Amino acid sequence: MTGLATRPVVYSFTDHRVHRQEPPLIIAEGDGIRVRDVGGREYIDALSGLWHANLGFSEPDLIAAATAAYAELPAFACALGRTSAETVLLAEELLQAAGGKFRSVYFGASGSEAVESVLKFLWLAGNTGGAPARKLIVTRDSGFHGTTLGAATLAGIPRQHDGFDLPLPFTVRVPRVHFYRDHLDGESEDEYVARIVRTTRERILAAGPENVAAMVAEPVMAAGGVLVPPDGYWPAMARLLAELDVPLVSDEVVCGFGRLGHLFGYQRFGLEPAAVTVAKGITAGYAPLGAVLLGADLTAAIAAAADTHGVLGHGSTFGGHPVAAAVARANLRIIRERKIYERVAELETLLETSLEELLNLPVVGEVRCVGGLAAVELMADGVARRPFDPERGIGRRVAAEARARGLIVRDLGDVIALCPPLITGATEVMEIVSKLRAAIVAAVTEEAR
Repeated sequence: MTGLATRPVVYSFTDHRVHRQEPPLIIAEGDGIRVRDVGGREYIDALSGLWHANLGFSEPDLIAAATAAYAELPAFACALGRTSAETVLLAEELLQAAGGKFRSVYFGASGSEAVESVLKFLWLAGNTGGAPARKLIVTRDSGFHGTTLGAATLAGIPRQHDGFDLPLPFTVRVPRVHFYRDHLDGESEDEYVARIVRTTRERILAAGPENVAAMVAEPVMAAGGVLVPPDGYWPAMARLLAELDVPLVSDEVVCGFGRLGHLFGYQRFGLEPAAVTVAKGITAGYAPLGAVLLGADLTAAIAAAADTHGVLGHGSTFGGHPVAAAVARANLRIIRERKIYERVAELETLLETSLEELLNLPVVGEVRCVGGLAAVELMADGVARRPFDPERGIGRRVAAEARARGLIVRDLGDVIALCPPLITGATEVMEIVSKLRAAIVAAVTEEAR
């Protein structure tokens, strides 16, 4: 059978072979952490849409902010030396909230645009700053950074390259950090970190640090499997980057705006990035917006480029849209006034404690949790770290069984990812884990038949 399974819409990140038998889920309305489909069936959305609906699906203050902004100035561009008042205020508030670590903000309309933009700014800085050879970007296996050409090139996920003539040749690819799967038998966490950092050093030195513009990395990998780094990883990596004079760009499209219990994920790990890319949680998903927070060096480089090139030949019609900016400002107020960071700390404890109970299932090898992000790693033999044959699609079956029980999760291969709204409470966490347990048992039982 051929043809587009989901016509008339082309769905991203979708296996159309599956949806020839399974129709797409079409959502009609949402309330709190729950959504309802067009048939009236209710689900807990334990993925927050696509890692982005941090405050759920019915936050009145965000809706009011958007409504008021539409009434005042429904459209304007941040370009040609003019912008909206809301956009300027948002930039100022972001810089203040980041504690003076950055000097300017560039606005796009998505996370992909943000990452694509910072790549161009890094190359612009090298070209105008007397270091035109600095073109290479250090990026990690299993990383996800967006879907535009440059952002997808950074990805360490093969399906983002297959069929697209990607990746482009400007990366230095280094190992991911996934202790459970990748450590050698008998290797401690410290020994594992030392090995990964040593390999990273070797690959940067082989490429020539003088040719490297930056390392782009997520504080915690999301789409790559919710990979939480061991405690020693980021301190060791920060020392290495400083030694080799390689700036860090922290990709916070998922990790930012409270998801890890801080405004930005880099703060949780004590990092000092040269730039930060954000989207998703900046508006809690209520309007499309992406941004790059630029440190002093990149800000100065962009300003200096005017003397050589005049017009900054880069932009976005919808970047910094006044309605999106107003929603983002309201989101910042909610995060501050409702003490969202404290709620995330409680959510992390709830998720970690509840999910650990799944370890008594033979097919659960590991559970991971940091802030409001969590994952359950499914294995044919969790103790021996023996994975299922990918062709069996165990993770997909678990996600389907969860959906049948009114729970939306995401299967990343045989990793079940959870990213519930940050407003999720204790009773709701218990319901999520109960439904997930039932889904795992049902999927494995069906597989055994």
